[in-house]
Amino acid sequence: MGRNKLLSKEKVSQVIRRWLIDRGVAPTIEELRAALKLGSTRTVLRYLKELETDGEIQRWPGARGIRLLKNVDRNLETTLIPIVGEVTAGPLVQAEEHIDSWVRLPQSILKSRTSKFFLLRVRGDSMNKARVEGDLIEEGDLVLVRQQSIGKPGDIVVALVDGETTIKRLVSGPGYVILKPESTNSKYKPIIVDTDFSVQGIVVRVLKNAGQLLGTDTN
Repeated sequence: MGRNKLLSKEKVSQVIRRWLIDRGVAPTIEELRAALKLGSTRTVLRYLKELETDGEIQRWPGARGIRLLKNVDRNLETTLIPIVGEVTAGPLVQAEEHIDSWVRLPQSILKSRTSKFFLLRVRGDSMNKARVEGDLIEEGDLVLVRQQSIGKPGDIVVALVDGETTIKRLVSGPGYVILKPESTNSKYKPIIVDTDFSVQGIVVRVLKNAGQLLGTDTN
């Protein structure tokens, strides 16, 4: 069979770029094959090799080891977002407020030009059944947090309790608030606090395995 005449390396590059904009991470080979509607990953690998040879992408070992080197989409707007340490989806740990590093995220992910955002690395598994826009919150992910001091029932919040930080589902009771885990691990229990506890922000996006992919994971 001959090469698919409807496919080109430019099309492959475009799909990678769109995936990065929509999800914040590169596609896997299998995800790229499915997005391109191809029957074999060998074709995907051939085009990736061409893009790498032409200096348009960089590749390295790992499921999502693809990085675009040429941004041909001149309309792509990005914003510099700080990674400010880690938050636990498990037992509370001492809060860290220093900035570890910075990354650029597409404005289309942020959806707001006026809100402030930051990224946190996830530690622990007490929220590994919770989903944000369809993505589970798992250890090794980065979560995108919109900075605000008020959360509403049902929000997944980054909360500060007695100087320690955690990520949990916010549930409201009469005169108190519950920070509720959503985990496959039954050892995690709800945390009951009064209504004047401190919300640091609302989790609005999960960047799967981004801590490892960006080289910011300290493990």
